[in-house]
Amino acid sequence: MPYRVMLADDEPIMRKALLTLADWKKMDCEVVYVASNGEEVIRHLESVSPDILITDIKMPGKDGIELAKYIWQNALPVKVIILTGYADFSYAQQALKYNAVDYVIKAGAFDGLMSAVVKAKADLDKAKDAIEESMCKVHTENFLKAVFDGSLYVESEICATSTDIGFLREKQGYVVAALRFRIWNENKMRGGKTIYESLTNFFSMVFGEQLLGAVSVERDTFVLVLSCEENDERKGLLQQCGQIIDMMDNFMKMCAYIGIGKRHTVVSEMKKAYNEADEALEYSFIDEKSKINFYRERNRQEEVNSANVTRKIRELYVEIERGRAEDADERFRELVEMQKDQKCSIHLIKNSGISIQNQCRSILSAYDKTIYEVTGIEESISKTIYRCRFLKEYVQTMELIVNRTAQAVHVAVNRKKSLIQDCQKFIEDNYAKNILVTDVAKHVGASPSYLSRVFRDVTGQTIIATLNQKKLEKAKEYLENTDMKIFEIADALGFENTTYFSHFFKKYTNVSPKEYKGGCR
Repeated sequence: MPYRVMLADDEPIMRKALLTLADWKKMDCEVVYVASNGEEVIRHLESVSPDILITDIKMPGKDGIELAKYIWQNALPVKVIILTGYADFSYAQQALKYNAVDYVIKAGAFDGLMSAVVKAKADLDKAKDAIEESMCKVHTENFLKAVFDGSLYVESEICATSTDIGFLREKQGYVVAALRFRIWNENKMRGGKTIYESLTNFFSMVFGEQLLGAVSVERDTFVLVLSCEENDERKGLLQQCGQIIDMMDNFMKMCAYIGIGKRHTVVSEMKKAYNEADEALEYSFIDEKSKINFYRERNRQEEVNSANVTRKIRELYVEIERGRAEDADERFRELVEMQKDQKCSIHLIKNSGISIQNQCRSILSAYDKTIYEVTGIEESISKTIYRCRFLKEYVQTMELIVNRTAQAVHVAVNRKKSLIQDCQKFIEDNYAKNILVTDVAKHVGASPSYLSRVFRDVTGQTIIATLNQKKLEKAKEYLENTDMKIFEIADALGFENTTYFSHFFKKYTNVSPKEYKGGCR
């Protein structure tokens, strides 16, 4: 398709000369519109959609410089060539700051014009290539993200999409490498986008054409897809990955680790290759000094939790429930060492951590406490555990959970004793005031539900039953040892009226207050 050219000049003879004397077809161009002034150009820019605008520098209304500025300010995909006389030469140079391709002197214009058009076409081709390259990169990133996050999983769809974007040649070998790093404060200040762009450029420099795609799957994790011939040895990848580790650790002040999956030749196995790389990356969880790891088949029978591990976890629960923080810490350290010795996978270790924190939640709920309250952790604790990249981070997180839970239990157990004593004394002093469970809970500083549960567990009866028992005992005492009237006793014990008191008394004694006072007991 020829390049679309728009001409603009206020002199009719110059417009005719530009239109007829230049061999536009030979230059692979087509003149689509001829304007007589700058205002006309602006009115028709959108409808005509030229690739190249050749405009006189001096015209009524808007001149050539203003047109160049207008196109520049509105980021229009139009290349501007300025026509100028000798007197306008220095003035025409101002158009260059608005990205005008060139300026051509009208005297002997056509040789210069042809050169300027060639230059404009080259700029258009370059911009087109850059757009196509950028779009290809976007398509590749979207494809890889969809495969890696599982949203694109049907084999036929994966193959079709890969073919559409030209991602892999048939039977082309590839490996997937997962790279994880830490973003330190100084890098945060630079901005995430800058970091990722710098890393992508660096990967391209190290791997060259071998890099088929790179995508950020998490804030601190990149996944690279690298072409790999059948006879390629690990040595080459080790050297290249070593360069990346060295650059990121020593110059970018990051702590980087790389996991590399097995070689594959089928694009539908891309997710499997990613999972292998991710698992290889996790080998650094136990050994932080192991910076580059290749995937190796795991003995799956080791993936089940051994009886010894299960027993150790139960021992840990016992110490937490007893409120023995130091003993609980010791049991947890023994558990971790046992899991390391048995070469448990990272997923198995973290799943143990999730189970432990769930048990801690359950233990704390019995004391009206939350795990967030006692640990000070603000975000999801399960996510916090799963985000631990190294064993040291995992142990620190879990020791905080285990230790703080055991301490909270110890404090709660001791407080429970004094809580019941305070509760019983308040009931003793105030049972005749028609108090409710909420009044008791407010006085001792506990929630009604927690206090009711604890009171029943310790005393064997509810707060309401204890209140009623006190009222009943006092009512019997008044009836047996005083000359108080029934309504006076009802009022003294906080009952609203005599009828309600009589109903209450008969419910527990099977006789009315009057009958009881008369000796029918």
